Amino acid sequence: MNYSKEEKKAHSIDHLGEAREYWWNEDFLELLSKRLSLSTCKTVADIGCGTGSMTMHLAKHFSEGAMIKGLDFEKRHLKAARQKIRKNKDFDCIEFEFVEGNANNLPFAEDEMDLTFCQTLLIHVPDPLEVIQEMKRVTKEDGWIVALEPNNLVSNLMFDSYAQTDYNVKDMLEVIEVRLRCEKGKKRLGEGFSSLGDVLPDLFLQAGLTDIQVWIADKALALIPPYDTREKRVRASQLIEWLETNTGGLEYDDNLRYFKAGGGKKEDYDSFWLKQSEYKKYMLDQLKEEKFVSAGGNMMYIVAGRVAS
Repeated sequence: MNYSKEEKKAHSIDHLGEAREYWWNEDFLELLSKRLSLSTCKTVADIGCGTGSMTMHLAKHFSEGAMIKGLDFEKRHLKAARQKIRKNKDFDCIEFEFVEGNANNLPFAEDEMDLTFCQTLLIHVPDPLEVIQEMKRVTKEDGWIVALEPNNLVSNLMFDSYAQTDYNVKDMLEVIEVRLRCEKGKKRLGEGFSSLGDVLPDLFLQAGLTDIQVWIADKALALIPPYDTREKRVRASQLIEWLETNTGGLEYDDNLRYFKAGGGKKEDYDSFWLKQSEYKKYMLDQLKEEKFVSAGGNMMYIVAGRVAS
């Protein structure tokens, strides 16, 4: 989607489409709810709730009469979340409230929540520890803080097809260097770190949380022909849109800015961009012909910690 100069693109809008609804296996979430005793939680906060996708995925596991408060700084996302809840009649026994606010200064009282969680929020903030400490402030003693955050670098070492296993080492190292410099530059610019999932246990310890638990989601986000399910068609459609519009993390200007901030030179990035453009064209053609195959390349951590009593 193109935006005029007067209309600011909402944060993470490229990643909040229907494909996000297929990030989780329902039986895994059911297992997670048992591990964290979600049925006992009466007050819950979803920090950086976006359009309410994870709010709704977890809502079915809370008990009748639970209050779930979603917070985001994008008004458009909050409006979409409210519309989702109004259309879904499965949650009539649960109360929802979506409020505008900042994760660094939550508009909730101290010790208000039984559970405070976030999904792909901490990868975008300049000081994730500060946000975790704020989540801790609003959570009751013995309450859970849960962060669902990825390692987005790992996919650069994953292959889509068997033919790719006959790789050129120099080309692979170039891809890895570009991604590492982009990550480093993004962090230096104060725009977050996209592979924060690995270090969440360390941050939880620094925040003084206890009983820290770590799991990895079992959903691989695979795309295997034929594209004969709604999930596959939605995922393919999203990839096609990103490739055709250079969005979804494929933006030239943003990545060049990160690359340079990470110590790289424009001429090196332009050489990389040209090589990647050739593969992106191939990938786009394969997707449109429903021939593209991928095991998914997804690594999502679920890290939980308790507020000490």
